[in-house]
Amino acid sequence: MRKLAWSPLMGLSVLVVSTAWAQAPVCPVAGDWQFVPEFSDEFNGKQLDDAKWWDFNPMWVGRRPGLYVRDNVAVKDGMLQISATKMPDHLETVENHVRGFHTFATGAVKSKKRVKYGYFEARCKAMPSHCSSAFWFYDPLDPPQKYQKGFYSEEIDVFEMFGKPDKLKHVYFMTLHRQETPYVEATVRLNNVVKGEKWLAPFSFCDDFHTFGFLWTSEVMKWYVDDVERWSVPNENHKTALTVNFDSETMPNWSGMPTLDELPATFYVDYLRCWQLPGMKEGTH
Repeated sequence: MRKLAWSPLMGLSVLVVSTAWAQAPVCPVAGDWQFVPEFSDEFNGKQLDDAKWWDFNPMWVGRRPGLYVRDNVAVKDGMLQISATKMPDHLETVENHVRGFHTFATGAVKSKKRVKYGYFEARCKAMPSHCSSAFWFYDPLDPPQKYQKGFYSEEIDVFEMFGKPDKLKHVYFMTLHRQETPYVEATVRLNNVVKGEKWLAPFSFCDDFHTFGFLWTSEVMKWYVDDVERWSVPNENHKTALTVNFDSETMPNWSGMPTLDELPATFYVDYLRCWQLPGMKEGTH
């Protein structure tokens, strides 16, 4: 948990909000990196900063059978907490069952603005569950006129991690997606180009906190765990501004289904920090 200091301006009637930094964190990557508060959050308040974040995903309601539920997103104890739980009784409706959502509820947080390029660092602990713990970027293909052939949805997965089953709890998954149809529920995706890598860690990601870094420039993308580079690829496609996302999903075809006795389980995000080089700010909107 990282606490922030207040910086009152004496003699002025100015409210310093809880997201202010007394001293800007230093980027762990060498260079003239400038801290970007707009895409950073220490999660030290009593609730999610609604100027920055949605506590749901307007374009994606969860991966069946797990439904995103806003009550599964909380900010407390100096951290963002996203939980996987049993589906609340009031959501076990005929409508949800027909859509394929039942039994399990998860949560999602999505940035209201998009960012292009920078160095991003999050300190996190995965949940001890078959449900995923994920940090990712994507383009929701908005406005609607982009919903046509020739426009691409892009996704960058900084990580997808699992606490169960045992064969996955040490595996760090890093993935790039580019597809020619919208990233929305019940859509068949065309020309889905996927490139990925995985790293086998000597520890379980749900046992303790670790720092996860992602370097994104027009030329290269690099993934870091605890300041050690784990994957690097040329940036061939991901050159548009994307939203920032943290979430948990049921992944029946990947990790298998959770059991009710392992829930509730929580994915913890201590902080998110962003830095950009001079000139990168123009890609943010």
